[in-house]
Amino acid sequence: MTNVKDEHKKARFDIANLLGWFECELQKETNTGSPVDALRELIRALALFSGISEKQIKESLEDLIHTNDETKNERTSK
Repeated sequence: MTNVKDEHKKARFDIANLLGWFECELQKETNTGSPVDALRELIRALALFSGISEKQIKESLEDLIHTNDETKNERTSK
């Protein structure tokens, strides 16, 4: 019989491997599924896991996009 600590350790290991798998899939030109659908499900999963609302996660992603765009603009203007 496994205990909760072992189950959590295995889940963390599996999550890390799944994230690596996602990285590989993102590098492919074609996928069977839609990245938009995958994003929506990842946001839902993160909201459940973290307790942060889906809305807050989406807003944080938008902020990251704008920060990334500003950084790119600063580099090209130099």
